[in-house]
Amino acid sequence: MRPALALILATLAACTPRPEAPSTGKARFASYPDTLFAALEMACSSPAQTFLRPSRDRVECREYLPPEPTAALILTHDGMQEDLPRLVIRFDARADAPGWLVENDVFLNVPRRSAPALELRESDPQLNRTLDALYHRAGGVPE
Repeated sequence: MRPALALILATLAACTPRPEAPSTGKARFASYPDTLFAALEMACSSPAQTFLRPSRDRVECREYLPPEPTAALILTHDGMQEDLPRLVIRFDARADAPGWLVENDVFLNVPRRSAPALELRESDPQLNRTLDALYHRAGGVPE
């Protein structure tokens, strides 16, 4: 993860009380989560990152990894050097009375030669706390 993005997420986590219950990756917002989407766009601005908004209600940041994990993922999962693995942080929003529900998904996308791309997910309590803190700072209430 880009140092500035990691610093922003770590700072947000430090400023917000830790939730007692495990994170679900979801949060409720009273109104459309413009602040959350704008924060991700601002944080996803290094040359190794690409900010995408495939639809009005989906945003994502795709980031290239350092050389060593990239090589390991390519070798382990029949990946391609022409289409490198990336870390993907995605937020999806949908209207849900009485406001908006936002869900996040964090995974490694590994394009492969002989099969569809592989999405690798691993639960990380620290990352979950950081994302919950981001939800709080953007005006949401994590579930």
